[in-house]
Amino acid sequence: MPTPIENFVKTACFIIILLSGYYAIAQGGDDGMDRKNTVKYHVISQALYTESFVMSYERIVKPNQSFAIMAGYLQFPISLNSEIISASSEGSKKGLVLGGEYRFYLKKENKFSAPHGVFIGPYINMYNFSNERMLTITPPDGSPPTEADLETDINVVNIGFQMGYQFVINNRWTIDMVFIGPSLSQYYLKIKLDGEFDSVDTDLIENELLLGLLDKFPLLKDFLDDQEINLNGTNNKWAPGFRYQLNLGYRFGKSRK
Repeated sequence: MPTPIENFVKTACFIIILLSGYYAIAQGGDDGMDRKNTVKYHVISQALYTESFVMSYERIVKPNQSFAIMAGYLQFPISLNSEIISASSEGSKKGLVLGGEYRFYLKKENKFSAPHGVFIGPYINMYNFSNERMLTITPPDGSPPTEADLETDINVVNIGFQMGYQFVINNRWTIDMVFIGPSLSQYYLKIKLDGEFDSVDTDLIENELLLGLLDKFPLLKDFLDDQEINLNGTNNKWAPGFRYQLNLGYRFGKSRK
């Protein structure tokens, strides 16, 4: 099954080909509007999370510079469906993302004025995911299944530098893509598992939970020491991260004087 990153690359390549054909046919003209503001919907979050609604706002502050802020709601479910552990009931699922960035549109590389063209710049974003669910643990030795309550809290802070390209269509619509976005990321993971499962090896439970986390959040692989997690404890570490995004935007502003 393709990973979210592979899906993003395929989608981005398709959009670039489509837009290249569009610009070969026609160019949007200047309609006399000075549109320094763009609101954007983050499409890529739909590929990563079961439920999400993330928006951002970009403002041109200088001829080739802008800043942007981002906020939204999303859910990060842990994938649990194995012979040992399965989710018997869902509890609360919460998620929040906040972020900001500053962009420098490369004047020498861009034919058009900002926010159309190649951009680079720093960014920071913060994620928080909280989940509660009831698990059914089936011992491999044939003992009767038992139930356990799982609570997870994941916090991620990314500080990085990005490069991307933003298309502007008819001076109104935008397609915004980040291709390169390495970061230094702080990962905080807290897990609390309550229940009677003495007949099951703790290492087996840890391994199943780890696989469930990595299925939805592959970047955690670079964070977890020796592919292990600490049950009923916290895991905290700085590690390399990465950002990629695909946003659809709408520009607005006022007439030039």
